[in-house]
Amino acid sequence: MDPYEPYEQYEPYDEPAPRRRGRKRSRRRRRRLITMFVILALLGSGAVAGGLYYSSIKIPDTLVVPEATTVYYSDGKTVLARLGGANRTIVDIKTLPSHVQDAVIATEDPDFWTASGAKISRSVTRLAFHLDGDSIATKARVAIMTRRLEDKLSKDNILSMYLNTIPFGRAAYGIEAAAKVYFAKSAKDLKLEEAMLLAGVVERPDGTYDPALNLTAAQDRVRYVRQRMLSAGLLDRVRADAVAMPATVEYDPKVATNGLEKPAGLVVAHALSELRQTEAFKSMSWDEIRNGGFSIVTTVDSKAQALLDKTADETLAGSVMAGQPANLQTAAVVVEPGTGRVLAYFGGHSGTGADFAGWYYDANGDPTGYGAHPAGNTFQVYALAAALKEGYSVRSLWDAKSPKDFPEADRTGTRAVRNDGKCPTGRTVCSLTDSAVASLNTPFYALGSALGPAKVVDMARAAGIDFMWTYPDANSRLRVDLRAQDGAAVVPKHFNADVGLGLYPVTVLDQANAMATFAAGGRRGQAHFVKQVSRGGREVYTEPVSTGTEPRALDQPQLSDLTWTLSRTSAGKLKGIDSATKTGTWQVGTNSANKAHAWMIGYTGKLAIAVWVGNKAEEKPIKDLNDKTVTGSTLPASIYRAFMTRAHPALGLAPVAFAKPSFGGDLNPPGSVPP
Repeated sequence: MDPYEPYEQYEPYDEPAPRRRGRKRSRRRRRRLITMFVILALLGSGAVAGGLYYSSIKIPDTLVVPEATTVYYSDGKTVLARLGGANRTIVDIKTLPSHVQDAVIATEDPDFWTASGAKISRSVTRLAFHLDGDSIATKARVAIMTRRLEDKLSKDNILSMYLNTIPFGRAAYGIEAAAKVYFAKSAKDLKLEEAMLLAGVVERPDGTYDPALNLTAAQDRVRYVRQRMLSAGLLDRVRADAVAMPATVEYDPKVATNGLEKPAGLVVAHALSELRQTEAFKSMSWDEIRNGGFSIVTTVDSKAQALLDKTADETLAGSVMAGQPANLQTAAVVVEPGTGRVLAYFGGHSGTGADFAGWYYDANGDPTGYGAHPAGNTFQVYALAAALKEGYSVRSLWDAKSPKDFPEADRTGTRAVRNDGKCPTGRTVCSLTDSAVASLNTPFYALGSALGPAKVVDMARAAGIDFMWTYPDANSRLRVDLRAQDGAAVVPKHFNADVGLGLYPVTVLDQANAMATFAAGGRRGQAHFVKQVSRGGREVYTEPVSTGTEPRALDQPQLSDLTWTLSRTSAGKLKGIDSATKTGTWQVGTNSANKAHAWMIGYTGKLAIAVWVGNKAEEKPIKDLNDKTVTGSTLPASIYRAFMTRAHPALGLAPVAFAKPSFGGDLNPPGSVPP
């Protein structure tokens, strides 16, 4: 029998089976006992006290209940995750079709509009005052408080409370959440037959009447609801004859999730942490936000996130990391230049697991996350940018011998600075451009020494590095907040000339934000995850908007020289799209041949991304599936190229040509080799 055929097949309008008289007498007897209990409580010496108790009962104008907060992707429509202990969204019942109310009332309480102490009113009373159990005393309190409830509130108000709070199964509370999980629509759009099905599950929200779990019982229950509506005069036979069994959305309670288990689940943690730092939410706990009925629209683009997951998630076939050794972990963040919006975030496969791309304040206010990693030679970008700001030319020449002593920094003998490669020209004197392309340490150590590490830190800070980590001792790390401190304040207290080598950890998120600054003409946008928050249709919070007048980290000629230099990195070249990138690695212990961290950071005119590959736990040499050392130009670069190549057309982003270099600045600045 096809469950979606018209109801004529089911011999409509069968009356429900009559109840046994014994049950009626038993119910009447219980009602009399409850009534007598109430009367006795209010008579005699207790009458005055009872009357005072009755009049002192405070009835809320609205029922405050936990309401699910929904987190959306940037389009404000695609759900990223649902939060809170109860999947509930409060709606104004005036927006509902009349048949929704009629179906529920006919099924649950036909006398609701006319009777005192009606079933629906009692249900609301129990919920409002948290009255559980079936003892005589509890029933007496329910009877008294229901009378008070009906004295204070209109029937419409009580019905609204009821429809917005009762469970409907499928972990849905309230009519709006029920409409979403059963029919993937809003309650205001429910058809008659859909309203009948939902009215039928109220009595047994445990799945008994869920068509996905028990189709026959669901069909019988809808027939019963239809008959109740006919008997109550709330449905005519013409409309009843046209009703067919509605099709519900697929549902499997064993695999139902709230979306937090996906990689994008980490976005939720960052969004809640971010909101807690704002004036609008600073007084709220995570739980208050999660159960507050908010609509949180994030900055994350669903297409960009899906592409990043497919590229970086080791559990997905076809990703760059699929099949790689189990100890390897990747993290990647995409930021929109100019706005600071985080478009995609991958801190790990599990959205409820460790975060390798950044850190956030958890529900207890504690810093959480493992996203800070030694930057390696990617930090040369900030040294180079600082040099350009100070008037150095990218064509200036620097000593590239290796090893090289720097006595003033106590880098001599076994601690001398060494290069992993050679200058592309084959000479021991190398330009800043060629030194950056080859990731040479000795020229950049000399550059950092000439500039002073404070200026390198200042440039990193201006670009988007909010936090750096230092090492107070061999067994600990300290997070240094750069937002309120300039380079002079943190150097040499926390950092020394090794800053140019990338010794100090930074987050993948901050690196992506810094690349976005350079992609946006040197104007920094603050990386953020929340675009807009509303509740009940009222805006509660909106993201800070860039004015386009923020100070530039570099002027345009300096920026064009920086971008030109970074565009020469072969591992980051893209077909048909101008791309500027920098690779970097950091070692295990003192052996520079054993790499534990590998990076690729970069940008196009439209997107900025930072990619890191390292270890999930123990620091040890990172090797790929072919037992080859992972460097910035291998797995991280592959992720960069794969994502950028797919993302531009998928997001409708037209390539932007980079400006030509100006080649300005001093060819013989302090610390360089005379030309």
